[in-house]
Amino acid sequence: MYLSSRLGTGKIILAFFFLVAGMLSCAGLQEKPGASAPAATLVVTPVTGLPGAVTTIRGSGFIPGEKIEVVMVIDGVPTELGEAPIVKEANEMGAFKTISGIPITANPGMYSVKATGDKGTMAVAPLEVEKKPEKKK
Repeated sequence: MYLSSRLGTGKIILAFFFLVAGMLSCAGLQEKPGASAPAATLVVTPVTGLPGAVTTIRGSGFIPGEKIEVVMVIDGVPTELGEAPIVKEANEMGAFKTISGIPITANPGMYSVKATGDKGTMAVAPLEVEKKPEKKK
């Protein structure tokens, strides 16, 4: 109760998502015979915004030269973030950066932004769409 009154339910859910994502990421870092590099990561900033707001999406841990498609997952359906698909190429360090807008038709709520490489690398990050403020009469 104390946390929800101080932080708000959305921020608690977001913190929980990062906690679980971090735990899963750490679990994937354990060395296994024949294991590949650690899992890729994706960061969306800002992590919350109104429909139409601009976000920066950064990925790392991808295979250099890998073609990466970035989408927002709405009700389980991959949805383009803009008018055209976002496809980036990982640089020599396996990283990429792109700028996009939150879909204008997105309803308020928690969503996932997903980056999938053509060589099988994948990363997911949370994005909270805020409710549009009501117009004053």
